[in-house]
Amino acid sequence: MNEEPSKVDELDSALYSRTRYHDPLGRHSSLAPTTGVPTDGTPVVSEKWQSPELNELLTHEREVPEINPFMKKFFAFALFFFVATIVVAGVIFLGGSNFISSKNVDISVLGPTTVAAGEILELGVTIKNSNNTDLELANFSVQYPSGSRDPADTGRALTFSKKDLGVIGAGDEAAENVRMVLIGTTGEVKEVKFSVEYKVRGSNATFHKDKIYEVTIGSAPVTISIEGPSSVTSGDTFTTRIKLKLSSAEILKNVMLRAEYPYGYSVDSALPAAVAENNVWALGDFSPGTEKTIEIRGRLAGENQDERTFRFYMGVSDNGEANPNFKSVLIAMQKTVTVERPSIALRTSFNGETSGTYVAPAGGAVSASIRFENNLPEKLVNPRLEAVITGAALDKASVRTQNDGFYNSGNNAIAWSLFNSTGAALLSPGEEGAVNFSFASLPEASLSSSGREIFIKITLIGTPVGANAVSVTESRIVKIASQVTLSSKALHSIGPFKNTGPIPPKVESETTYSIVWNVGNTREDILDAQVTARLGQGVSWVAVESAASENIAYDLETNTVIWDLRDLSSGSGYSTSGREVAFQIALTPSLSQLGIAPTLVSNIVFSGREAESEKTVTVSSPALTTRLPYDPAFIQGDDIVTKK
Repeated sequence: MNEEPSKVDELDSALYSRTRYHDPLGRHSSLAPTTGVPTDGTPVVSEKWQSPELNELLTHEREVPEINPFMKKFFAFALFFFVATIVVAGVIFLGGSNFISSKNVDISVLGPTTVAAGEILELGVTIKNSNNTDLELANFSVQYPSGSRDPADTGRALTFSKKDLGVIGAGDEAAENVRMVLIGTTGEVKEVKFSVEYKVRGSNATFHKDKIYEVTIGSAPVTISIEGPSSVTSGDTFTTRIKLKLSSAEILKNVMLRAEYPYGYSVDSALPAAVAENNVWALGDFSPGTEKTIEIRGRLAGENQDERTFRFYMGVSDNGEANPNFKSVLIAMQKTVTVERPSIALRTSFNGETSGTYVAPAGGAVSASIRFENNLPEKLVNPRLEAVITGAALDKASVRTQNDGFYNSGNNAIAWSLFNSTGAALLSPGEEGAVNFSFASLPEASLSSSGREIFIKITLIGTPVGANAVSVTESRIVKIASQVTLSSKALHSIGPFKNTGPIPPKVESETTYSIVWNVGNTREDILDAQVTARLGQGVSWVAVESAASENIAYDLETNTVIWDLRDLSSGSGYSTSGREVAFQIALTPSLSQLGIAPTLVSNIVFSGREAESEKTVTVSSPALTTRLPYDPAFIQGDDIVTKK
């Protein structure tokens, strides 16, 4: 039975057909094939996959639209213009013909490449503009190397300078002279940097050109020589002399000398005195031909055949300041010293300290010990040790001896006859021993400001077997410490200020007081002296009154009063007038302070260091309260806080 295909079957066949779509309903007759179609409406499918219709469809899909000839010409012209622009820009840039090229600005420097340190260096600098346009707002700057000085004042350092040149026309040039004095060591290379900054018309950009000029330090303007022994005995005092001479034709200002001492060396004295740390000297200005000598006395401790090197640096101060670490060094010199073992070793200590100069308190006992050793290869026969003690500060009655020593007050000498362990009057090679004694200075009230030293000279004499007598000597100094006095008092009815408020003080009511400090010094100068104190609870700073030379201030953050005395001269308050300052404070008692005498000022401390010994000196004073023993109007009970 033949059944006609349904509409659904026709759609299904059309969906999976290899040929173009055939509308089973005949609505797109223009797309339907005109031949090969059965009368029953069934589409014909070719045996081959690629039917003519499919080939036609693929051909249409591969066709590329043709580009308009006008667009081809436009694109070619744009590409040519772009390439030409790059080529022209490159030629202009590399060829240096750009109007604003820094290559067309040249800085040339005319001058020596070697100069002696301390002499004036003069350089001629030319700035040439080879551009086709003007350089506007041009300025010229110089960055000086370290160690540069102003020729007009060698004490003033040069670091940077800048000068306005205005307009440098196209093809024109500007010339400048640059003068400086270079300080440095021989062979050191200094770099001077010259710079030009400018603008061009029609541009806000700033252009610049730099030039580095190198100068070598050829020689130093000064000569330095060191005189001293090439070998020293360990512990012996010796002198080193440093001689300085200016060979330059120019004045050299603010000359400095710094010494670096080897390990084991201690300074006893120096002439002239050092300005810092016993190793820095400010020598002032040197005129042509000036010679100066510095003498340093000290002692070097070390083992036999040790080599120790002293180094000395001469230069000029940085900006006129006496800085121990000055950087402008002109010349350096060193000297090596060999340490030799002494034939007879002597080592003296005071209260256990072996420093060259010992500082003792006034009236205090000093225990001394002298150790000796025979370093000779032979026996030392009949050895005898003597210690001579002198000085205005010595209390002769205080001298005590041990180890069978005899003190002769007539010649101030203590004598010992030395014996070995068997009782024989000789010292074998390498044998050692010790003797002890003690002494004291006069009390503070009996000492003068000019006589506060005790001198001890120690000598050991003996005769080696088969040789002549030998002796060794050692000198030591005991200095009596400065006696600094610090007094402080609180006043209300008298003093430099007009004080107000109730006496006795009342709760939550303000009462003002005057605080007076006085400082005296019996002996040597005190450096970096100051007095500090803290204000009590409920106390505030009001005012200060002192001599114009005094410097006193209040630090609110730490609640501290600081009186900076700087240097306290010897004899202040004794041979000369003392140092005094006064300031005013205000007390507003709290209810918690009812019935007590509140503290006004506490922790009152003087501090400083002795100029020669560098020893720190501190003195404290009791706290000040509302009890006023130095105020004539004060009566018992005026110090206790009362109710309102």
